[in-house]
Amino acid sequence: MSKAKGMRHRGQRKSTAALSEDGEAGTPTAIGTPPEDPQPTKPGLDGALMVYPPKRIKRRRWFIAGIAIGVLTALSAILYVNPTQNTHISRMQELLGDLDVMSIIPDSLLPDDFIQDMTKLLALDSHPARSTGEFEPALSLAKQEGLSKKHNVILVPGIISSGLESWSTASCSRPYFRQRLWGTSTMFKAILLDKDCWKQHIMLDKKTGLDPPNIKLRAAQGLDAADYFITGYWIWGKAIENLAVLGYDSNDMSLAAYDWRLSYYDLERRDQYFSHLKARIEISRSAGKKTVLVAHSMGSQVVQYFMKWVESSAGGNGGPHWVNDHIEAVVNLAGSSLGVPKTLASLLSGEQRETVQPLASYLLDHFMSRKELARVFRSWTGLPSLLPKGGNAIWGDLDGAPDDPIANSTDINTLIRFDGDSDSSSGLHNQTMQGSLQLLFSALSRDELRLLNRDYSFGVFRTAKEMEAHKNDHRVWTNPLQHQLPNAPGLSIYCIYGHGATTERAYYYTTENATMDDLHDSSGVPAFKIDRTHRPHVSNVDIGIVNGEGDGTVPLLSLGYMCADGWRKPLFNPHGVRIVSREFVHNPLAVFKDIRGGAEAADHINILGNHDATADMLRIVAGQGHQIQDRFTSNIREYARRINIP
Repeated sequence: MSKAKGMRHRGQRKSTAALSEDGEAGTPTAIGTPPEDPQPTKPGLDGALMVYPPKRIKRRRWFIAGIAIGVLTALSAILYVNPTQNTHISRMQELLGDLDVMSIIPDSLLPDDFIQDMTKLLALDSHPARSTGEFEPALSLAKQEGLSKKHNVILVPGIISSGLESWSTASCSRPYFRQRLWGTSTMFKAILLDKDCWKQHIMLDKKTGLDPPNIKLRAAQGLDAADYFITGYWIWGKAIENLAVLGYDSNDMSLAAYDWRLSYYDLERRDQYFSHLKARIEISRSAGKKTVLVAHSMGSQVVQYFMKWVESSAGGNGGPHWVNDHIEAVVNLAGSSLGVPKTLASLLSGEQRETVQPLASYLLDHFMSRKELARVFRSWTGLPSLLPKGGNAIWGDLDGAPDDPIANSTDINTLIRFDGDSDSSSGLHNQTMQGSLQLLFSALSRDELRLLNRDYSFGVFRTAKEMEAHKNDHRVWTNPLQHQLPNAPGLSIYCIYGHGATTERAYYYTTENATMDDLHDSSGVPAFKIDRTHRPHVSNVDIGIVNGEGDGTVPLLSLGYMCADGWRKPLFNPHGVRIVSREFVHNPLAVFKDIRGGAEAADHINILGNHDATADMLRIVAGQGHQIQDRFTSNIREYARRINIP
C-alpha cells in the first residue's frame, strides 16, 4: 500500500549586520472535515429518529488505534535517548507505510477532535467569580463598561501561526492540493508518513529564498488562517470571539496572514503582502475609520517593517504622515522587538525548544535529525528576523548582562558557553551575543549568508543622523534600534506581555570534536550541539539551556525594553508617539484544571487568552485606549537603566 494512499486526508476540511565590538553599526552591514455517510435510521417509539451505529466495529477501530498509539508513544520515549534513533525511525516509517495506520485510526483521534476533547475534559473552572468560558471577558466588559466596536481591526500573527496550504500540482503535491501542510492534522500525517514530500514543500529554495521549482505553498487566508493551529488548540480564536461580542465581524475585522518562512523583503516581492495591507487600511479610512493593528510575537516586527515601508519612497510611498492619518494604535502582544536567543540556537545547531508549537515540535524532534532540522530552519529567510538585535550593548558583555538579577554578575552574559570557559581542543571560547552571531555567520553556507546580508541588520544607531541616512534601507526596518518611530503624534503603541516563565537565554554547547575551522562536516551536520549534561550546581540550567526571565519564549529584554525605555527617548521617538507598557505575571492553573493555563496564563501563546490582556485590547479597539496606563510588575525598568544607549 503506497504512502500517498496512507497519507490522503480523509474527511479533512479545507480550513480555514555584522556588528562592531561594542554592538554598534555605522553603515549597517545587512545580515542580510465532512462526516462519513450517515448511519441508517428508523423511527423510534416516540416518532424521533434513532441511530444504530456499528458499535462493534467502532470498538475494534478504537482498540487498534489504542495499540497503535501505545506503540508509537513507547517508541518515542525510547528513541528520545537512543543514539541510533534514525535507523529505528526509518524502519518504523517503512512499517507504518505498509500498515497504513491512518486508515485504521479514527479521524477524530489524531489529532483534531482528540485534542479538543482532552481540552474540554481538563478545563475545570476553579474561578467562579471570573468565568473562563467562551466570549469572556468581552461579555462582562460590554455589560459593565458599555464597550462596542469603533476602529477597524487587523490581526497580524506571529511566526508559524498562519496555516500554509499547497497550490502545487506536480509529483507528490497532488494528494495535498489546497490542504494545509502547516497547521491541521494534514501536517502531522505528512511528517509521519510522507516526510520527504513534506520537506520539499516546507523548505525554500536556498539560492532564491523563494519557492523551489514545481512547489507552491501559500498562506491560508481569512480569520481561520490562524484562529486554531489544530482543532482545540487556539491561537487567535479567543481574541476573535471576544471581538465579535463588541460587534466585530468580517467586514471590520480581518487577519493579515502571511508566509512566515519568507523574509519581509520577499513577502512584498512575491506576495505583495504590504501593498495589500496598505490597501486594506486605506479602504477602511475612506469609510471614516482608522485601524488598530493587533500583532503577536513576530507580528510586531512585521508591523514595524510595514510602518517604515509604507512611508518610504522605496516602499509604499505613502509619505511621512500616512501612519498618523490611517493607524490609530499598534498593540504588541508578546512582541519580540529585539529578537529571541533561541533563534540563534535553531539556526546554529538545528536545536530548539518551543521554536515551533508544542505539538509540531514533538513530531519534528522525533522524526527529523538535527541535520534535517538545520536545513529546514536555514531555508526560512524570515526566521533570521528573530535573531537578537543590539549586540553586546543590549545583551551584555564579559562583565555582565543588563538582565542579570544581580548587577554585574556573569550569569547569562555569554550566549554560547563551553564548560571550563572554553573548549581547549577546538580553540572555541565562550561567546557573547556578538561573538555568537559571528559564529553563526561562519557556519552558514554562502547562499544562506548572502540572503541574510541582503535582508537584515542587527546593530545599534546612536545618532539621528545615522537613522536619517538609512531611512530607506529595508535592512534596518525590522530593527527598532536602527530606525525611528514614524511621524505620528496621534499614534499609540501598547506593549502587552507576560513574564515569570522560565525562558531560554543562553546555552551550553559541546563541539563533538569540531574546531573553529570545521563548523560543518562534509554531510552538512552541524558540528555543535547543545550539551544536555546535567549541572546540578547551577540552579537556572536545564538540559544545557540557561534560563532567564521572560514569557517562556521571548526574554524580558526583548519584550519590554523598547516600550519601557527605548521608545521613550527622543532618539527613537522624536515625534512623541504615545507609549504604554502593560505587564502581567504568568499565573497558570494546574494542568489538570486547564491544559492551557486559564484566564491568568501569560506565557507566549496563552497571552492571547489572558483576560487582562484581552480586556486591554478590547478597550483600545473600542476607542478607550486613553484610559490605559503603564503597568510594571517586573524589573524591566531597572534592567533598562543598565543599558548604555542615549
